[in-house]
Amino acid sequence: MSNQSKIIAALLAGVAVGAVIGLLFSPDSGEENREDFAGWVKDLYDSSKEKAGEFAEKSMNAVKSRRSPGMHGFSDDVEKTLGV
Repeated sequence: MSNQSKIIAALLAGVAVGAVIGLLFSPDSGEENREDFAGWVKDLYDSSKEKAGEFAEKSMNAVKSRRSPGMHGFSDDVEKTLGV
């Protein structure tokens, strides 16, 4: 294992240990922590979904602006697949 891999592994291990210690010593109850975590995951999911949609839209706009006359069917198929 290279030095860079060891550093990254140690960093990730430190983050995990810090998260566990933070949860154990949190003044909130376990139920509150779970609700907070579930809310954070939902927000992350919604944000990721929104960013993916924006990326798909920008990609389709780029394809449309650069497509040749013979590619109309291709971009229509991509639009149907992406739901754009």
